[in-house]
Amino acid sequence: MGSRNPPTYLHNPNTLRALRRAFNATWVEVQARDPFRDLARDSELKTAINQKLWALARDGVTDPIELREWALEGFLLR
Repeated sequence: MGSRNPPTYLHNPNTLRALRRAFNATWVEVQARDPFRDLARDSELKTAINQKLWALARDGVTDPIELREWALEGFLLR
């Protein structure tokens, strides 16, 4: 049984930049849609969004806008 190695493009600076932009844009949207949530302490949601974005990137989605849209849809926040 071999270990799974992530695709090399995941460590590409452009992909990392897209993931960072997508996370920030998604987080802004989450804040706007749920202003009463204690977002400063919501590390579980941040982790879940981050994991969703990385899973999308592993599947080949690297456009920050598309990443954001899929992440929001995945959390029914769209």
